Amino acid sequence: MNKEKQQELISRRDLLKGSLCLGVCLAAGNISGEAGAAADAETAAGRPEAARKHFLKSTNCSQAILENYAPAYGISPEAAGRLATGFAGGMTTGHECGAVTAAYMVLGLAYGPKERKVFPKVEAFNKEFKARHGELGCSQLLGIDMSTRKGMKEADSKGLFKTRCPHLVKSAGEILEEMI
Repeated sequence: MNKEKQQELISRRDLLKGSLCLGVCLAAGNISGEAGAAADAETAAGRPEAARKHFLKSTNCSQAILENYAPAYGISPEAAGRLATGFAGGMTTGHECGAVTAAYMVLGLAYGPKERKVFPKVEAFNKEFKARHGELGCSQLLGIDMSTRKGMKEADSKGLFKTRCPHLVKSAGEILEEMI
């Protein structure tokens, strides 16, 4: 066998070995990926309660949801917290609860960027949240005008941020867990 033919056979053999090694590594990665998915499932099951507890540590409702869910989509909790800051208190207008709007952001991360995939998920989320709580709006959920400083102070003095809101945050997380 001439030297060129021998080199070609060695190159093919090395390529075959490399392919086999890559296949084994990928398969091992899939196995650990499945184990990782099981660990992620355990983590996912705890996210609604983690979001509730996070809210109680003086964060806002939208931050509590987004900071607990965004890391699964490659967004740091710090960036998620900054992004979600303005959505609490129904975006300071008493409209959609911040936990609800943060859930929309999570659904966008999970199913976006195509609206035809995201909008049905948002509609399903809204339907379930309304079935549980009757409303989506922060002011309606709390029975206080959350668009004013007076309303915010009243909600605080009535303890709603310690009693009602944590339940809404956890509920939003539970609904998300069923959807993502």
